[in-house]
Amino acid sequence: MKVMRITKIDATQNFRGSEPQPAKKREFIDVITDSVKNPRDVNDCVAVPRGIFKAYISLMAGTALNAMSNFLPKKANGLKSAVNIIGWSLNILSAYYFAKPFAFKGLSPTVTKEEVQN
Repeated sequence: MKVMRITKIDATQNFRGSEPQPAKKREFIDVITDSVKNPRDVNDCVAVPRGIFKAYISLMAGTALNAMSNFLPKKANGLKSAVNIIGWSLNILSAYYFAKPFAFKGLSPTVTKEEVQN
C-alpha cells in the first residue's frame, strides 16, 4: 500500500534554506536619512566630469593640509613646511584640473545629455 505524503504549502519560498535572514544592522547614515525631510536630498545623483571631481578633491585635501600645518608646533618647522608645500601643490593641481578643459580643447570627449541619462 502506498502512503501519500502531505506537505505544508508555503506561499513565500525561501531558496537559501529554512533559516530566516537576520535583520540588517542599521548604519549611521540610515539614522540621518530617516530624519531628512526630502529623500531626494540623499538619493539624488549628479553627473560630474572626472576632472572637476579631481579638482574638488585636490582642493579640499590641499586646504585641509594647509590648515593642519597651522596647528603643528614651531619645533616641527621642517614638517610644517613640508605639509604646507604638499598642500599648496595640491591646490595648484586643483587649479590645473579646473582649467584643463578650457585650456586644452579636444583632450576629453564631450558628454551629451542623452549619454548622461542612459
